[in-house]
Amino acid sequence: MDGWLKALIATACVVIIAGGGYYAWSQYRDAERRELLAEQRACTQRVRDIGNLKTRSDDQQALTRCIFRGFISTADLDDAKKKALGG
Repeated sequence: MDGWLKALIATACVVIIAGGGYYAWSQYRDAERRELLAEQRACTQRVRDIGNLKTRSDDQQALTRCIFRGFISTADLDDAKKKALGG
């Protein structure tokens, strides 16, 4: 009976540790997804701002980063430039 109780406690510990690890990992992944979504929205807003003639000094760096990360395409940027120029 003593060995059975030790095995039960060990199993309970493993389950609790695994559950905690799973919860922590899911929180980390959710935070990462929220961060990527916020970055994508910021990139999209930058393109809209360019189309509305609202530019900032760091647009070139930020938009280059957005293109490399795959949040916008060069076609999106070209469309915004055309809109800004009235075309």
